[in-house]
Amino acid sequence: MPNDRHLASILFAALLIGAAAVAPLLASDYLVSFGLQMLMMLALAQAWNLISGMTGYLSFGHAAFFGVGTYTAALLLPLGLSWWLLVLLGAGVALLLAVPLGFLTLRLRGPYFAIAMLGLNEVARIIATLWVDLTRGGSGISLDPGLLPSLHSNYYSMLVLAVLSSAVVAAVYHSRFGLELRAIREDEGAAEMIGVDTTRDKLLAFVGSAAIPGAVGAVFALYTSYINPESSFAAALNIQMIVMVMLGGSGTVWGPVVGASLVMGLREVLWANFPALHLGALGLLLLLVVLFLPGGLMSLLERRARVRPEVAQGLGIADPEGEA
Repeated sequence: MPNDRHLASILFAALLIGAAAVAPLLASDYLVSFGLQMLMMLALAQAWNLISGMTGYLSFGHAAFFGVGTYTAALLLPLGLSWWLLVLLGAGVALLLAVPLGFLTLRLRGPYFAIAMLGLNEVARIIATLWVDLTRGGSGISLDPGLLPSLHSNYYSMLVLAVLSSAVVAAVYHSRFGLELRAIREDEGAAEMIGVDTTRDKLLAFVGSAAIPGAVGAVFALYTSYINPESSFAAALNIQMIVMVMLGGSGTVWGPVVGASLVMGLREVLWANFPALHLGALGLLLLLVVLFLPGGLMSLLERRARVRPEVAQGLGIADPEGEA
């Protein structure tokens, strides 16, 4: 039965991917753009989930890696590089920056790590603003439309990133590495005592979670054709990642998928009707989730899994014994 549930989960994921792949052929440009943004937030939510959901190290600064990706693509585009190479370079630069930053920040725990990551995002935004010779400061960078890929190309690029990020989280969750990360989340000291190399595991998760936003940021720059420090290093982007993961279920495979879908739909409605209130609504939603549903929507299914453990195997949530 567990294998049947797991197979059903895979088939459902394949159905979603197929529907997302066909959608641009049938939808208007507006809906394609909305779908692209939803896929972008799904990929970012999965990246945040990889480090914060799995290890419990709450990051308020992952937008910094997203911003690095946007500026990498914007600055290298005039060199005539292929757009897909710019996406890889965005991921690569973010990854390289994450290695030393991970060594420094992951020595901190609890609120100290969260504050350090928040400071990192602000420092990156200030550098992008003041380094006028390179980034053009607050004026931003306008990309040459003749060098940019089409809307559909950007959509499918973002679809690939969303699928890859979700596949990475699923692979990690069901591996020994994922079990070690969850052990760190529950009790890092105890994990060290039983032989888990916590420093290595945290750094690998951190670096992987940084590469994804770097690639996403590169695609976003090619999609919008204009970037500036405020949009590339927006604090609101961090809030949205957190809300999506916590609403769906932190540390689960399907949680970010559920959370991203619900939050993006809600954001679109609020933005269209109450543009001044949509960020406040997201903050209120986060507060309500923390107070009344700390395990996210997936925790409701986890309660059912206590009676029927095979449900946990199919949905990628913790079973009653805490096994992958």
